[in-house]
Amino acid sequence: MIKSPLNYTGGKYKLLPQILPLFPKNIRTFYDVFTGGGNVGINIEASKVILNDNLTYLIDLYKFIKEHDKQEIISYIENRILELDLSLTNVEGYLKLREEYNLKKMPLDLFVLVAFSFNHQIRFNNKHQFNAPFGRERSSFNPVMKKNLLSFIDRLQEEKLELFNLSFEQLNYDELNGEDLVYCDPPYLITTGTYNDGKRGFK
Repeated sequence: MIKSPLNYTGGKYKLLPQILPLFPKNIRTFYDVFTGGGNVGINIEASKVILNDNLTYLIDLYKFIKEHDKQEIISYIENRILELDLSLTNVEGYLKLREEYNLKKMPLDLFVLVAFSFNHQIRFNNKHQFNAPFGRERSSFNPVMKKNLLSFIDRLQEEKLELFNLSFEQLNYDELNGEDLVYCDPPYLITTGTYNDGKRGFK
């Protein structure tokens, strides 16, 4: 199993051994309608896999990863860490990166931010500014995160995988048949996370 490098609220990595056996053996197209960190869709065997999420900046990050060389991605991340002297304690470097990301929205800067944010969380405010606090003494781009990212890149770059940034009802379901599977793990109504508290500027 590939573990997403993103610690997404409600991620299903630990539940995959329970979820995957419930799916059909042969799937033509798998729709991961609320993909989030991508743990389910990235581990599906299907002729085509669609990862969709309405969080624009998350899909921008995935598209950048899909379209760029793996070593180029790792070099950019590691160079940004060196450039800003990011560490377990350098809050100033983190805040500078956060300010730069909110001005320019460079996709890979979002990943670097998440590596050093509190509990590796992705959080935006109503103005679509990333506002997760610094993960002092707990968050960094560590070897485990790097290993997960490398595996994630390999899978994301497979031709069968497609990315969409749509609200769930806007996906094209017209050509579905009995060989396809639509997987919906929507934001929870009974709890509040950083994605459904009404303060994120996303539907």
